[in-house]
Amino acid sequence: MTRHSRRRSRAQARAVAADSRRQGLLLGVVITILGTIAVLLWSHQVRAAVNDQANAKATIIQSTEDPESQRNTLVGRWYGEQKRSGGKMKRWTVEAFPDGVFRITFRFYEPEGGYREQVEVGEWAVSGPVYFLSTKGWIDGDTFLKADTASPELYDAYRIISLEPKLFEYEHFVSGNRYKIRRVSSGFALPE
Repeated sequence: MTRHSRRRSRAQARAVAADSRRQGLLLGVVITILGTIAVLLWSHQVRAAVNDQANAKATIIQSTEDPESQRNTLVGRWYGEQKRSGGKMKRWTVEAFPDGVFRITFRFYEPEGGYREQVEVGEWAVSGPVYFLSTKGWIDGDTFLKADTASPELYDAYRIISLEPKLFEYEHFVSGNRYKIRRVSSGFALPE
């Protein structure tokens, strides 16, 4: 092998190595760009799916009901029940009065048949897709027990899932607990 052919051979080897490095670098850049685009599209789809679901439900409530109609729909007596652990049952009635006052009677039933009752009173409101309760106190027999209204635990906000004349479904913004209650007559009483 001559000196000239060795130089040419080394030059070709360097050219091949340089081409290989450029191709590797280019491939790395292309993969990085495609990966970034894929992550951005995925995150956009996730955000859209989460936001669209919540916004779609909120938009339905806002667009189909004017505030006065929502408020009028909520006025009246409603009944709900929820199974609890250990065979226990929670039942309640909500009385939403036209002046924005509420009275909720809870009964917590034991499996053997007895129950404990709690009566809360306060103010209620509705605005767009949000239902609010502000507890002002409790009723024990004929005695009103005033609540410490500085306590944040006495204020609840719920996302309205569905509000119809005979059925109301809502979800607590903080806990995520869902409730479904149905309209009952003004004479309806909780079972003993």
